[in-house]
Amino acid sequence: MKTQSVLNNFDEYTMLSAKSLAPYIGFTEEEVRGLCGKYNRDFSSVKQWYDGYILANDGTFYSVYNPKAVVNVMLWGEFQSYWSQTGSFETIEQYINRNIDGLKDTVIAMLSGDDARVNVTLFRNDLDERSLKSKEDILTFLIHLGYLAYNPIWKTVYIPNEEIRQEFVNATADRGWSELQQFEIESISLLEATLDIGPQ
Repeated sequence: MKTQSVLNNFDEYTMLSAKSLAPYIGFTEEEVRGLCGKYNRDFSSVKQWYDGYILANDGTFYSVYNPKAVVNVMLWGEFQSYWSQTGSFETIEQYINRNIDGLKDTVIAMLSGDDARVNVTLFRNDLDERSLKSKEDILTFLIHLGYLAYNPIWKTVYIPNEEIRQEFVNATADRGWSELQQFEIESISLLEATLDIGPQ
């Protein structure tokens, strides 16, 4: 005997598959430009801090901004992370720190600007934290929560903007990630060595 869900025959709209709601989940770039003009805010700074989510519908891709953050920066004019006022990073910090399947290393790479490959089809779409068994599950979970963004073209996950980057930096700083500090030191040393060589 097969079991069936009591709930069936419905459409699901997510950060991975927003369908026709894609341009309505957050502010579009055109809307943000208009708001920046109205409130005399610097568009390039707003884009750096709050853009980065890509949602698709029928072959059209939308660059979507966090609506809560955009409203706050328009009203108050301060570029900061408004994310921490609405949610808690504690729910996934434990998974990052346990470095499941190299998750911590992937987060460190993303903090430096890299994207990471992710198979979002393995996720069972269950937002119960107990069901998170692998790095793929956790990354997909973070996409659904908005802590990470998904590129549907390249099938990669990334930190979408400065606001979210600050949340990851705060989470990693609280835990004293020596790997991240070492990575930064090595990156600076490599850059300096490259510049010392100069043109050949």
